[in-house]
Amino acid sequence: MTTERRRQKEAEARKQQILKAAWECFLKKGISGASMDEIAHTSELAKGTLYLYFSSKEEIAFSLLVKATEDLLKTLEAVLEPKLPPAEQIRRLALAYYRFFISQPEAFRYMFIIPHDSYSGQVAEELITQWGNTGKTALGILAGLLEQGKLEGDFDFRHTWSTAVALWSALTGVIAISSQDVRRPFLGNLDLERTVMETVNLLLRGMRPMHESNQARRESCDI
Repeated sequence: MTTERRRQKEAEARKQQILKAAWECFLKKGISGASMDEIAHTSELAKGTLYLYFSSKEEIAFSLLVKATEDLLKTLEAVLEPKLPPAEQIRRLALAYYRFFISQPEAFRYMFIIPHDSYSGQVAEELITQWGNTGKTALGILAGLLEQGKLEGDFDFRHTWSTAVALWSALTGVIAISSQDVRRPFLGNLDLERTVMETVNLLLRGMRPMHESNQARRESCDI
């Protein structure tokens, strides 16, 4: 290994050491509650060393947000099956979203529960654009399936993107709220996976064309 290559590996290892320490601090105290001093202490590095790799606490926090979003996108892309009807693919996405929460609960919490202030002016705008595009790609998977279902006559709604945002927000809320132990006294011991799937099925039924919805209601009454 050349000297330059060894230095690159050492620098990357140090950077990951900082990110790991920051992850622990942010999950424990939140982004606003953690400090660069605490990150330095947790990483067992001098505070000045942190600034050799990151310009600010916000840049560290944003780097972690980007990584978590990229991991979620990969999870969603992995379950796509173009041969299946849009509604079934949306169910697969919902299940994958829930399983992402199960396998990476800290990443889910970091993205959707821990507060993030705007990073505009705090980190490079091109990085914010890059992250935004990753998020749009992830949500765009859902929007594309909704649009396909609408064109095929399976769904009836006005605005595709707004509908995608509403569906995603509903599932995120169900997972975030129902998974918190503090709410168990009045929510009870929910089967969270079943609750997630019941939510997506309810929303999909609500998007059926009117004549299909009426038919489905008549059939349920006949049972």
